[in-house]
Amino acid sequence: MRRLSVGFSAIIMAILASRFGRKNALGFGLIVIGLSAIGIVSTTNIFIMQILSVAFGIGQTTLMTFQSPFLYSESTDESRVYAFSASFSTRNAAFMTGSLLTGILADFITTRVAEPYLGIRYALISISLMSFVALIPLVLIKDNKHQEGKHINFREIKNVYSRKLLIILIYTCFIGFGAGMVVPFFGVYLKYQLDITDSIVGTILAIAQMGTVIGGLTVPFIAKKIGKVNTITLVQMGSIPFLILIGAPTSLVMVAIAFFFRSSLMNMAHPLIQNLYMDVTEDKYRPLVSSLRSTVSNISRAGGIMLGGYMMANVGYGSPYVVTIICYIIGTIIFRSAYKPIRRRNKIKSFEH
Repeated sequence: MRRLSVGFSAIIMAILASRFGRKNALGFGLIVIGLSAIGIVSTTNIFIMQILSVAFGIGQTTLMTFQSPFLYSESTDESRVYAFSASFSTRNAAFMTGSLLTGILADFITTRVAEPYLGIRYALISISLMSFVALIPLVLIKDNKHQEGKHINFREIKNVYSRKLLIILIYTCFIGFGAGMVVPFFGVYLKYQLDITDSIVGTILAIAQMGTVIGGLTVPFIAKKIGKVNTITLVQMGSIPFLILIGAPTSLVMVAIAFFFRSSLMNMAHPLIQNLYMDVTEDKYRPLVSSLRSTVSNISRAGGIMLGGYMMANVGYGSPYVVTIICYIIGTIIFRSAYKPIRRRNKIKSFEH
């Protein structure tokens, strides 16, 4: 429900929030995420949890829609890849640290309350408050006045259309569907396919998250050497052998290594993809393009989650990995096709000169 709410609300939030400015939109997203997260863990009513999950998704889509245009407009051509990579790596490092601290805090509180579930609840509420703490650095950011007040509406969606954008959106659909098939189930897969304890599962996932952080920090230097498009192609295709190792486990050590390199390589492309999406349109329509990306990514990922869960339950824990590998290969080929004509034109121009 959260994925679907992100997907279906992205364009609407881009249009509504554009009237209030990107900085205000980011603040709105943080507040909604904080309040809904606290609400979710403060109730035992499933229906209320579902409603708050939708609200959480709306807050999340506001951040996702406006973060990329905000970073793009506040950075120079030379520093842009570094800005996106730093943001991506910082977010994942915070995610890893937050996961670790939540577990420690939950154990600590549980020893001091009568009901064990209260320890987890209070820990999650404490961590959810970080959304409000994030408002402090946001307030300290100076407003870029010429970026504010650029209203967009539904009729302007046609203005962002281009062949390249359409191809990249199709690519995003394949990658999102493939990721949805396996990524949300990594913990389930490890626990029941390898028959290991929760602590070992947590350790392997933490190692994978560290790989994501390292990959995000490394990608600007690789992109500088071989270019954004070549880097995205290289790292995504390079992640596939490690995905095969995860889907056909040989040993615990090999799976842990495969998780590390799969996360490092596949997620390295994320900051560059964000950057390329912003490159395909003018500044006014960047929130709209960002929302289109969010819509396609999250709806396709939701579809992948549904099919992946079904296949794990009815076919086998390793079966979704075959579909994911096929989706990644097709997606990468489609992505390359968006930039192939440009490379050819550049070669012709160089020959003419």
